[in-house]
Amino acid sequence: MIEKLLNKYPNSISHKQNASNIEQYLWFSDDIGSEIGIPKSAITPEEINLLSLLFHMDSFDGRNDTSAKQPWSDFLLHKNGNLPKTRWEHVRFTHFHFDHNDFSYRDFEEALLSFISSNAILVWTGDKSGSLIEEKTEDRLRKEELVAMLQTLESDFYTKIEIFLGSFHLVDKELSSHYEMEKKYYLKVKNLIQNQKVVVLADLLPLLFLEGISEEEKQWFTTQLLGETLLDKELIGTVKTYIECNSNASLAAKMLYIHRNSLQYRIDKFIDKTGLDVRTFNHALPAYLLILLSEF
Repeated sequence: MIEKLLNKYPNSISHKQNASNIEQYLWFSDDIGSEIGIPKSAITPEEINLLSLLFHMDSFDGRNDTSAKQPWSDFLLHKNGNLPKTRWEHVRFTHFHFDHNDFSYRDFEEALLSFISSNAILVWTGDKSGSLIEEKTEDRLRKEELVAMLQTLESDFYTKIEIFLGSFHLVDKELSSHYEMEKKYYLKVKNLIQNQKVVVLADLLPLLFLEGISEEEKQWFTTQLLGETLLDKELIGTVKTYIECNSNASLAAKMLYIHRNSLQYRIDKFIDKTGLDVRTFNHALPAYLLILLSEF
């Protein structure tokens, strides 16, 4: 259906990142995430009404028009290439989407930001979606805290909310590329993820392997999820052995000829540096796959 709309409106574009000015278009998307931007000058009110019944319609004019949001909106959505001026060294994107917008977006934004202790910035990416930009701090929200926050917001606004928690990235010219990669992979497998309130990047990897990903994409995931731990061969070897011992700390320590406390210290260090809690199956699996990939 999206392809037919692209033919009907020849000046339309199929992705927000292809737009020089995202707000010159009306955006429609289907249930699997395919989208189309139709120039506002090329569509009639009657056509808008009809398409809004068939597709999800994004109309978020003016939501990003503040001194704090505009530079990030221009950089991430408009693709102007100008990195926002900030003292932040690393940031994380928390992507969210709710199933209806029958409430004030200002009220939702205020409620969402009230849970964040840092000076986070919320950039709206659609009428029912946005990305929270956070600095890397010690008191940043963990996944468990986000689940509790989500339950409160859903209760207050009577809406179902999906949250995808990205990784922390260095604030440099590659940041917008990481932003697009996270969204791309989440949309690719989101329909395969069931009954998870908050999805993190590591959750996507096994599903993407099933779908099939390129060598370049494997490398991106390895770098983003393992990061600087790749340089610590002792640490990587410890985690690999621990997982191969079915997360049995006593057995792994014996295999490595180290004290159980030393093993626990290394496991805790790996978890702290990567955010991958290898004590759980959901994170042990992608961690193990990435460690194997790094050895080839």
